[in-house]
Amino acid sequence: MVAGITFFIIFLIRIIPVVLIAIFSDKGFVDTGHADPLLYFGGAQAILETGVNPFPFFPPLNFLFIAACLYLGHGSPLVPITAIAVVGWLTVVGIYLFTKELFGNEKTALIAAIISGMYPEFIFFGISFYSETLAIFLIVICFLMILKYFKTRKIYFLVLSGMLWGLASLTRGGLHFFSGFIGIVMMMNCYGRGWRARMQPVAVFLLATYLTIFSVSRMVLPIQGESSLNSKSGIGSLIHGANRITTSCSDYGDIRGNIFYEINNCQEKWPPGSQLYSDELMKADTFTILRKFTAFVLHAPVTYVKNSCLKLSCFFSPNQLVMFFLKTKFDYMNNLIIGGLCLVISLFYIIVICGGLWGIFSAKDSFRPVFISFILFYCALIFITVGNSKLRLPLLPFFSIYCAYFLSHVKDGMWRKAVFHKWNIILVLLFLCNSIYKYPELLLSPAEIHVQKIELCNQLGFPKTALYLIEHPKKKFAYSAIEKERLSRAEAAVRKKILEPPDAK
Repeated sequence: MVAGITFFIIFLIRIIPVVLIAIFSDKGFVDTGHADPLLYFGGAQAILETGVNPFPFFPPLNFLFIAACLYLGHGSPLVPITAIAVVGWLTVVGIYLFTKELFGNEKTALIAAIISGMYPEFIFFGISFYSETLAIFLIVICFLMILKYFKTRKIYFLVLSGMLWGLASLTRGGLHFFSGFIGIVMMMNCYGRGWRARMQPVAVFLLATYLTIFSVSRMVLPIQGESSLNSKSGIGSLIHGANRITTSCSDYGDIRGNIFYEINNCQEKWPPGSQLYSDELMKADTFTILRKFTAFVLHAPVTYVKNSCLKLSCFFSPNQLVMFFLKTKFDYMNNLIIGGLCLVISLFYIIVICGGLWGIFSAKDSFRPVFISFILFYCALIFITVGNSKLRLPLLPFFSIYCAYFLSHVKDGMWRKAVFHKWNIILVLLFLCNSIYKYPELLLSPAEIHVQKIELCNQLGFPKTALYLIEHPKKKFAYSAIEKERLSRAEAAVRKKILEPPDAK
């Protein structure tokens, strides 16, 4: 009864934003301010109109899902938005079932459902065309099937988990590389049964995973135009993350990371040897790209490691995409209200991560090695690709589950051992210090961010990008008197650099 009421309330929380979009939005969807969801929506429309996806560098499944919903809804964007919201709600149900299966505790399962059901970032992604919502649903159900296999040893759970993991890999680039880690944990779970018994589930899982990937890839080849296993988004992220001037994290307030995309959009030349990315390189084969990437990194490894650590800092910052939406769309409102909302969302995230870390230490379960491997895998991915807070979303359902475990056992007194363990103290302190370090970026106004972008472009030697940002702002900013003065000085400096002949010095 309690579970039913909880799921009904969470369903309302997920579906009410869709109703508001239907009433107040002329477009039938929310413009998040980022290009990716519009690319997914535009690609799905193109599939229905021409039979070809114009954005094949992303994995295909989210395009096909949106296109199917558009077809059923006769082109109305409200149909895929509603479907995505329902998938987000079903993910919460999956988290509840997973937690109950893992710990055998109704209370813990309900707390996990409430945390994930109320989490603002999940709600926000549930009303956009991003691929994360569909990917997280497939990941959660896949891991539920793995858990059921661990408990029952029934082979069909293993086959289902492999098929779901294959589908998830066709939704988010790079996921299939984690297949090997899952196989290692399966071998550990079968310890003492002999090599043949330990290798059999690994072989079945990998076979089901890659047969699914290659079968679907083959079927969508006329639409996608290339192999989905090696999506260009993954290799593009790898070389986007390799430059010696800035990072590639586009979170709100990260000025240095955001200008990376501004410079490339303006097609301004980078200083020789400072950046790897180019349209020509993206057309090369994977081996050539990896060879040039390795040579670029080895030429200045300390700089690369420093920038990669900054990307990890973005990855674990309290920043969220919903904050970008609040700060940019409602900056005309009272700053205290918007700032207060952002603070609450940040605190929610901090509680989930800290509670999750304490719960991971406290729980002694069969899934824990999988999740720890998943965290390390994502840290490695972010280290070599791009840093962005939205990329951590597949980890958050499981942080919520272990946070729920910790909260439901606080009265047992085990919290002292979890909180005061030396490794947990180190991890939590690192996380909290990074949150404090990154949080001031969220306090910046959109106008201040725009001025700082121009100043930084000018400072780093990208005057054409600075001038473009001056002449083509994305919106009309409400500058303060000081910001207007700084903008005027920056514009004068930029125009002087552009008009001054190179040999004038």
